[in-house]
Amino acid sequence: MPATDRAGPASLAVFTHGELIGDALIKIPFVRALRGLFPDHRITWITTEGTHLATTLRPMMDGLIDEFRADTGIGRSPLGLLRPLPIKERFSLVLDTQALPWRTLLARRLRHDVFVSACAGYRLSDRRPPPGYKEPRHVLDRLFDLLEVAGGRRPPLDMAVPIPAEAEAEARAVLPDGPGYVAIAPGAGKRVKCWPLDRFVALARAQAEGGRVPVFILGPAELDWLPELRAAVPQALFPLQDAALAEPRYSPVRTIALTRRCAAAVANDSGTSHLFGLADVPLLTLYGPTIAEKLRPKVTRGAVLTASAFGGREMERIPADAAIREVEALIRS
Repeated sequence: MPATDRAGPASLAVFTHGELIGDALIKIPFVRALRGLFPDHRITWITTEGTHLATTLRPMMDGLIDEFRADTGIGRSPLGLLRPLPIKERFSLVLDTQALPWRTLLARRLRHDVFVSACAGYRLSDRRPPPGYKEPRHVLDRLFDLLEVAGGRRPPLDMAVPIPAEAEAEARAVLPDGPGYVAIAPGAGKRVKCWPLDRFVALARAQAEGGRVPVFILGPAELDWLPELRAAVPQALFPLQDAALAEPRYSPVRTIALTRRCAAAVANDSGTSHLFGLADVPLLTLYGPTIAEKLRPKVTRGAVLTASAFGGREMERIPADAAIREVEALIRS
């Protein structure tokens, strides 16, 4: 039934600029909370550019997002304010998640009953937070504030996403009961965000010496590290490089399922750190040139080490012994 039919279900549109893989992973708890807050609404996700929620992570969106309108071009240029919008239907509620005023003005042109946006301190929004509101630094806190303003109550933050039974069974076969595993992800989208590989080796060796099994989570961009890591840490496992794995080898669900078998996890600021966060295991995240307060994964138990605490922005400033101590504390707490 079309969204313009007022006898049909209430309809909700979320407008975003788009989601690269890291942005998409950060937003999964928001999407789940959105569905929980508006269980009877038909939810349409509208983006200016593409979104990994509609591609890489599409299986995780089943039952959450009813329709994607990706790469619409809405918000690509301020000149869009002079053109008709490509989307004509009316929505009961439009949620604008981005922060550029001219894009918000474009989003507000979507036909709606209620428009909610945090842009410019909610000045362009039909609903606003109480007087004295201060915007939090973390992007997920901002999104949950938006939900509270839109829905009248704050939904719970639940980081641990559901995993299919077959993925859990596969992870259990790869990482069977018995040893304590520690997941380690040495990669990141940019090498400047990567802690030096020899520090990850030292961390992995410390886990092996403590009777645990290091589990390296390597993506396709890190395969050149595989021979060095195998030689340096012979006790380590590399589950995503198992020749028997079915394709797609690097599926997000598989990484989350494997991480849930671990006593703790360690990662740079990366997409994998947010997959670890969605597993909600004790997590140490390492930051250098990026801002931990804005993007760190939210987990039940977690810690952050920043290069700035050791006098700079370069990842090599973070000493191995500091990370080893943090992992030990997370496991024992």
